[in-house]
Amino acid sequence: MRATIRLASPADQQAQLDDWLAQPSNGRRAVIAESGLMPLEAPDDVPLARLAPGCVCCVGQVPLRVTLTRTVRTHRPHEVLLLLATADHLVRVRALLEDGSVGVRFEVG
Repeated sequence: MRATIRLASPADQQAQLDDWLAQPSNGRRAVIAESGLMPLEAPDDVPLARLAPGCVCCVGQVPLRVTLTRTVRTHRPHEVLLLLATADHLVRVRALLEDGSVGVRFEVG
């Protein structure tokens, strides 16, 4: 199974989540949010996993890898929304996701 992942950063994460959920879906969805205590609400049928704040392509690469792999294996989503806290390393995160460096290969949309 190959999931499509959408990267979003930083603006208002809840607004980005709501916009994504309002779009037509190709199947099951999941959300992974890099955020500390920021409240986020997703429907009950959309799993929401959290990552501690920190650069997900540098020091946070292992937690990102574990969370993505666990989410894909457990929930088998067709689409994943990855909400980043900062856009500083967006290009590198995109490359990690596309080349399979995080353990799961994604089609980044």
